[in-house]
Amino acid sequence: MGNEYRALIDGKLVAAASGEQMEVVNPANGEVVGRAPRCGPAEIDKAVAAARRAAPAWAALSIPARGKLLVKLAAAIAAHREEWARLETRQYGGPLWKTTSFDLPFASELLEYYAGVARGMTGMTLPVGPTAASMTVREPLGVVGLITPWNFPLVTVLAKLAPALITGNACVVKPPSCAPLTALKLGELTIEVGLPPGVVNIVTGPGASAGEALVKHPGVDKIAFTGDSATGKRIMTLAGGTVKPVAMELGGKNALIVMDDADLDATVEGAVWSSFFNSGQNCASVGRFLVQESVYEEFAAKFVAAAKKITVGDPLDMATMMGPLAYRGHRDNVERYIAMAKKSGAKLLLGGERPTAPPLDKGFYVTPTIFGDCDNRMEFMREEIFGPVVGLIRFKTADEAVALANDTRYGLCASVWTRDLRNGLVMAGQIKVGTVWLNQHLSIVFEAPWGGCKESGFGKENSTLALEEYTMIKNVWIDLAGSPCTPWQGKV
Repeated sequence: MGNEYRALIDGKLVAAASGEQMEVVNPANGEVVGRAPRCGPAEIDKAVAAARRAAPAWAALSIPARGKLLVKLAAAIAAHREEWARLETRQYGGPLWKTTSFDLPFASELLEYYAGVARGMTGMTLPVGPTAASMTVREPLGVVGLITPWNFPLVTVLAKLAPALITGNACVVKPPSCAPLTALKLGELTIEVGLPPGVVNIVTGPGASAGEALVKHPGVDKIAFTGDSATGKRIMTLAGGTVKPVAMELGGKNALIVMDDADLDATVEGAVWSSFFNSGQNCASVGRFLVQESVYEEFAAKFVAAAKKITVGDPLDMATMMGPLAYRGHRDNVERYIAMAKKSGAKLLLGGERPTAPPLDKGFYVTPTIFGDCDNRMEFMREEIFGPVVGLIRFKTADEAVALANDTRYGLCASVWTRDLRNGLVMAGQIKVGTVWLNQHLSIVFEAPWGGCKESGFGKENSTLALEEYTMIKNVWIDLAGSPCTPWQGKV
């Protein structure tokens, strides 16, 4: 039946006041993994109040003092690596090899990274003349609301929580309803390692109630959100009511460009990885392959052959390369796009179906799916599918490839595969996205900034730039003349 979990408010583990719960379902077999509190505005009010009480004392601690607690939390997460990796896999379907080797180590290392790098955060001195000195300092915002997605449940919480905490903010986290369990376990650890009550609050509940209450709350100074573009637009509208800043890490319809001089074997390896890792449930995944006409047929044949070797199966089996989609409704939506692609005239090269043999028939699986001879104007080539479905488009010239890559309302990332690095750099400068890789795709590390433009959002995660997202710049002016210097001097 699954364990019952509790929200974290003011240093205490609590149920929803209503007593209501949400079932968390294993997408590999439809079984209930656990139950989380179905919180709403009342719990959000309590969490924000607790954060506001805790914020001044937390901000008054030195960065090294805050950093020691983050390092202690990182060590506690690492000690639970095996247990939490299995829980992560069971709640959203990411293969165990991924949650063990990537998710849990990355989560711990994010805390360690920000605990150290924030000690180098500085302000500026400004040349305002001989009668005064002027400098800038960075101060915490106060209380920040963090709304996170289900495709990397623990990592995406810590990608926001670590820089927010180290810069002196108190936080209210609203994790995804379908995969909140590792975030709630994190709440338990914050108590164990001694984070002051109210500095971290984790409240589970539907976006329409708990999420919207958090965004609209006048006691929240900023919202940082990762998710789909439609929800991001809704959050921006709601946040406007209190004129609070927002940071948006949204979706993408990302292009991978294959030039005719590319190393095709290396490109195919990158293509399979960037398309089907995590069942394509990555904002950085490739949705559109733009392939130069002279190598199109060869690339397509090699890509299909490589994708056929992907092992789709039980995500708790370390041999499984690709597990299910995160929940039933999402699987159904991905299948809707597949049907749309078939009707549009795209040529099905691989997949396009769910496994029917036991035991996979009980889960929310979709096999790797590749369409060829696509047109960039087809609807399924315009929308973010967020699943293992990609389309191939032919192009003739580099200029045409750039134009196709830019012909989207999104602007998250892209990659160019070529041996001509000069040409690759020129193309990288012309593609309107937040990240361009050359001869690589889906390489995201916490030392490098991450974030897009257009409907992929704004603001940065990872790197030292994330520290700027959770601080405000204050200008401090010091008079050196001994009396105010004004245009009225000597006249009054």
